[in-house]
Amino acid sequence: MREDFERAIRQRDAEAIMGLMFEPNSLVVKSSYRTETDIWDYKQDCPLAGKDYALMWAEIAKDVLAFHNNRGGVLVFGIDDKTFLFHGATTRLDSKLINDQLRRYLGDRIWVEYHRELIQADQKYIGLAIVPSRGPAIERFKSDAPELNGKKLFSVRDSAIREGDSSRLLKVQEADEFSKKLAIPTLGRIYYVDELYNRILNPDYIHFVERSEPCAEIERALKNPRATVTSLIGIGGAGKTALATWAVLRAYDRKDFDFIVSVTAKDRELSAAGIRSLQPALTSFESLLDNILEVLGFPEEKAHKLEQKEKQVRSLLEGSNGLLYVDNLETVDDARIISFLDNLPVGVRAIVTSRRTVVRVSVHPIDLGPLTDEEGVHFIRILSKIPGFTYVSEFSRAEASRMAQACDGIPLAIRWALARSKSASEALLTAEGITATGRRGEELLEFCFRRVFERMPGPEKAVLHVLSLFQRPMPTEVILKGANLPHFRLMDATDDLLADALVQRLFDPDRNDYCYTLLPIARAFVYSEVRSQPQLEEQIRKTLGDWFEAKDIIDVDERKIMREARQGKGSSETALLDLAQGAERRGDDNSAKELYDQALQRNHRSWRAARLFGEFQRHKLRNVGEALRLYEQAAANSPSRGPDRALIYRKWGMLLKDSGDPQATDLAIDRFETALKETPNDVLTIHALANMLDRRGAYRKVVELLEPLANHYSHKTRQKTLPILLNAYERLGEVIKAASLKSKISELSQESWTPERL
Repeated sequence: MREDFERAIRQRDAEAIMGLMFEPNSLVVKSSYRTETDIWDYKQDCPLAGKDYALMWAEIAKDVLAFHNNRGGVLVFGIDDKTFLFHGATTRLDSKLINDQLRRYLGDRIWVEYHRELIQADQKYIGLAIVPSRGPAIERFKSDAPELNGKKLFSVRDSAIREGDSSRLLKVQEADEFSKKLAIPTLGRIYYVDELYNRILNPDYIHFVERSEPCAEIERALKNPRATVTSLIGIGGAGKTALATWAVLRAYDRKDFDFIVSVTAKDRELSAAGIRSLQPALTSFESLLDNILEVLGFPEEKAHKLEQKEKQVRSLLEGSNGLLYVDNLETVDDARIISFLDNLPVGVRAIVTSRRTVVRVSVHPIDLGPLTDEEGVHFIRILSKIPGFTYVSEFSRAEASRMAQACDGIPLAIRWALARSKSASEALLTAEGITATGRRGEELLEFCFRRVFERMPGPEKAVLHVLSLFQRPMPTEVILKGANLPHFRLMDATDDLLADALVQRLFDPDRNDYCYTLLPIARAFVYSEVRSQPQLEEQIRKTLGDWFEAKDIIDVDERKIMREARQGKGSSETALLDLAQGAERRGDDNSAKELYDQALQRNHRSWRAARLFGEFQRHKLRNVGEALRLYEQAAANSPSRGPDRALIYRKWGMLLKDSGDPQATDLAIDRFETALKETPNDVLTIHALANMLDRRGAYRKVVELLEPLANHYSHKTRQKTLPILLNAYERLGEVIKAASLKSKISELSQESWTPERL
């Protein structure tokens, strides 16, 4: 049930949410939804717009931000939050209106979709405010809440998080700490600290399990006067990188070293197309030297030859009290790095992680063994707080201990063993099965991975197959193409793979979208699976190679644009919009729809993308509902002044006036009036507004609008203006003016006109 609800939130599917929460075609809340949780909340009614209700909107802003910073959610208006009976929302809202009220407190980065469902004869309805989940970092309040009795609900830079059935406020300092723990790493920003004299890798953990003996030994080793290199050795998934990063961050906080340089070793680099292995232009050793020069403030020295660079680096390190942190050292095939670490200048230290002993001179080796019984139980307790692992909270201490021991105390093996179980009893049966095999170490880790992999549905396996071919993170469109999946299935698959600790998600600010990569151990396992099926690997590489080169685009100029966009050379949505319009001109509606959608995903705040996609939905696909939603989005992000804003609101009004909405006339009038403020002489907007005012019976306003056009130079403008103006005169009893206008209309009908006279 929960998974279906979270999927509906991700897809912003109001129909699915109503089907899950309410009895069929009924205002009755289903029994399983008669409570409030961390992903839905009930409100008896929604406030009116305006300054008089600012405090109420601040309360709603708090709930919206809390849901957003958690996993997204839904505010249900019109249901009593104590009896869960239908009360009915009475305020007429839409997505634009609700975002207009929230923008003061939340800014433009959170877009809430609002749906009016099950509208009754008295116009009461159920309102669904669908709140998306956060991006790479938590969002904060952009302004203070109004004061009440000298107190404010929240202040600027505060934040909020949803916990259970309530929204908890986070003051600035608490929000800072929360942000550090939960922020998703950003593509291109692999360092937690990146400043002059300090460069430290991002932690690869969310909750750190402090292991008393290894932690103490690492800190002793970093101060050992008889050893230069602290070497953490252990199998994959044992937590070497987590412990090393923790120790380095502690040293940074204590200012134990004058500088810290961190690098993570890569065994290969990839081409722009991402599918062909390359010999790196720079060796790993040169990369290490370059990192040291950058951190110490000598980037100009990077241009020198290798021998001169090494000499300069050694000179800088001599007697420096610095620390080098090299992660994944076992993947290095450049012997000069090992030689460099074996012969470090006096005064500098190093900490390295590796599956086997590599550095042999002046080294303090730390063999990282399994989690102790207490550590294993603590690790499992932490997992119970992660979505998908909540059933683990049912474990007794003895059961958690049994689970940890069955997995040989390897953190990653424990997580993989728990990943596909849905209950405590099923997980314990898995533990018994592992114990019966007698596997240990690397063999046990692979066994646990195989159990997860073999039970995966097809879409998840397809995603892993594609990602196993890449060392660097890939955007969703690459995975979509390689795995041949619809977008919603890809999102479901990646969410499950993230929960299973197989995939890592990073945010790409250039694309305004997430990218995905396999964790190193998982990549090794999956790629061996792909290599065992040569036809599968060849097919994926061929599909992606053709896609990166845009061979599906016939037009040469368009192919060049698309090739650059797909290979990441053009990050803006502009190229995609140009291609979409080209496809639309060719009559290729399927390609145009896909390209418009990609452009809007690339930049969801692009009013141009939303407007053009809205026009396409309106005229080509005849989907008025989707066009209205897109125009709401375009209006919310439109320029604050000028002709572009006028165009968006005029087109939006044109859509609304014939939408069949009970409030269509009033809504259209509001949009046309907004457009007219920006372009007061736009004849099309004037006529559209006059028609709506005529429909509502506001004849005096019709006269004010149209009288200046009665003698317009354009024959066509007069032809459209005079009949509406005549009707207004007659309705107002302006007999003389009506008679004069009838004469003009008669003369107009006898005139001959040509397009040149418009």
